[in-house]
Amino acid sequence: MCSIQEETSLDLNGLSFFFQKKIFFFLRIYLVLKSVKFKPTTKNCVKCKTAKAIILIRHSTYCKKCFQHVFVGKFRKNVEKSRTASSYGSGEKIMVGFSGGPSSRAMLQLINEYNEAIPHKRVYSEIVVCHIDESLLLNQKSTIPLIEQSVRKYNYPFIGLYLQDIYNSDVTKSGFYNSVIEIEIDAKISQQKDPTESPAEKLSNLLNNISNLTVKEDFIWYLKLCYLIDTARKNGCTRLFLGDCSTRLSIKIISLTSKGRGFSLPLETSGETNWFEDVIITRPMKDMLSKEIGIYNQFAGLDDVYVQNVTSMMHAKASIERLTEDFIVGLEKEFPSTVSTIARTGAKLTPSDSIMKENRCVICLMPYQENNKIWQNRIIVMTIPSSQQSNGCNDIQLNCSKNTTSGGCINGCNDTSNDESMVNAEFADSLCYACRVDIRDIKITNKKIILPPYVAEGVEERKKKINRKQMRKHIEEYLLCSEEEL
Repeated sequence: MCSIQEETSLDLNGLSFFFQKKIFFFLRIYLVLKSVKFKPTTKNCVKCKTAKAIILIRHSTYCKKCFQHVFVGKFRKNVEKSRTASSYGSGEKIMVGFSGGPSSRAMLQLINEYNEAIPHKRVYSEIVVCHIDESLLLNQKSTIPLIEQSVRKYNYPFIGLYLQDIYNSDVTKSGFYNSVIEIEIDAKISQQKDPTESPAEKLSNLLNNISNLTVKEDFIWYLKLCYLIDTARKNGCTRLFLGDCSTRLSIKIISLTSKGRGFSLPLETSGETNWFEDVIITRPMKDMLSKEIGIYNQFAGLDDVYVQNVTSMMHAKASIERLTEDFIVGLEKEFPSTVSTIARTGAKLTPSDSIMKENRCVICLMPYQENNKIWQNRIIVMTIPSSQQSNGCNDIQLNCSKNTTSGGCINGCNDTSNDESMVNAEFADSLCYACRVDIRDIKITNKKIILPPYVAEGVEERKKKINRKQMRKHIEEYLLCSEEEL
């Protein structure tokens, strides 16, 4: 029989063994946790290493001061690359395309700071700010007063334009061309003197008869681009600054490829292009994310002007551009290097060696491939075999409207029985692949569908060049000097 003392001793020994197991268990957990390196809740700036980081860009953290330094440095690096030898002397006269959005707002502020850094030796002799009003498209109030008030503090010359004025005869290369191309109800294309309708009516008739928002976006953008280049040229500006940021360019790279504009893609997304010869297009914001621009504007106290466009507040599938934007922005949230990867890949693209200055689309002003109409007909089936009819036109063409009244086909078929069909063929041959696809989306109604005068002028210029080449070919054996000497 055990005593009370022995029972107490056994209980204490068992209890001590129990505590030993617990101690060893917690000790093992402690050693494991000690070997794991937890991310600190607060980080220091990756640049200065001392200040507390408050901004996360991709995988890097910055303090406010270092972020602004890096952001401004990117801009100045891009601008320095674009400066020519002549600009280091008297300076260039430039035009800033100002939409009022965050990117163009930041760009104008950075250009002002860069130009005022050395007051006695400014980089740009004169800076002109240009804004194109699109309020007619949505029946809204003009945005020009708000934009003018926003840029007033810079004391730069301001030019406010209305998109419908692209139909004026002076918005052409010659400055006085008043013939237009008219698409009539019988689907013919005729070249005639500018009718009496107002510019606003002409633009409304054109865009209201385009049901596809992708096509409508394209028409609006290229009309604006043409107007900006023409305005820069007539104001003596040698350079046009556009505020396309890295996020915007990555969206354009994917969407332009989807719309069949791959041939002109390097020119439409590059940091600088001299495709328009006397006016160089520069995109100094090409390395900045839209997130970076928003943060910079907040720190600098810059308020942008909200300008609604035809796809604002619409669902993602409204157009190819909106769908691409929704896809890339959504992917960027999960994978922060998406935009930079697309933009850097696109920056490696170079224009094709086959690009020729004379092969310029009369609508978008971008280059097109030689004989692209034949190439399009060869690779694209545009009619169902069972519905084909022997109407004398190319079987591949769709909605060919050969008839006794017009004799022409908007798609540019090979029927050239009269002068009107010749106009059709000349117009079709003057378009790039994407614009030829876009022009098919215009619905023909009782109202006249008129294209701006610069389009008709481009068709006529191309016709003159072709006639000159043909004439030279006929008399080549009788010439005593080369073409360069003429």
